[in-house]
Amino acid sequence: MQNAKQYITEDEDGYNLCINVNEKCGNYTVESIDMFIAKDADEGSGDLAVSYDISTLQNDETAQTMGTLLLRNLHSDDEVTVAMGHFYWDGAFTERLQEIITNAGFASASDITTSEWGMQDEGRASYDAYDLADEIRNIMQTATA
Repeated sequence: MQNAKQYITEDEDGYNLCINVNEKCGNYTVESIDMFIAKDADEGSGDLAVSYDISTLQNDETAQTMGTLLLRNLHSDDEVTVAMGHFYWDGAFTERLQEIITNAGFASASDITTSEWGMQDEGRASYDAYDLADEIRNIMQTATA
């Protein structure tokens, strides 16, 4: 168990969580875990983002846009689409993500779940982590009070 505060930086608007990972999840290298947390809880927080390397993957899927939502054919053999499904549909990294967050010194890892498909992006899996955001806000505001 580590001191959670070492993974958090502060700026005028809020707090940034950044944990460098650099480990394999299936055929993909997970690079980092990041999240922005607004200082004011009423202003919300960003999603918990897991970034993974897609630089060597075939990406020939024709994405269709519907407003700002990126749609992909989930039955495609496109390697980037398959990678996105590995993290989101298969939940391949969720348990390990919770373990990494716990090992980093945070108590609220069990709250972390995959986010809706529309929030996924190429090389980035999105997770909901509301309790983690509250915990980070509490750590930082207690430390500065």
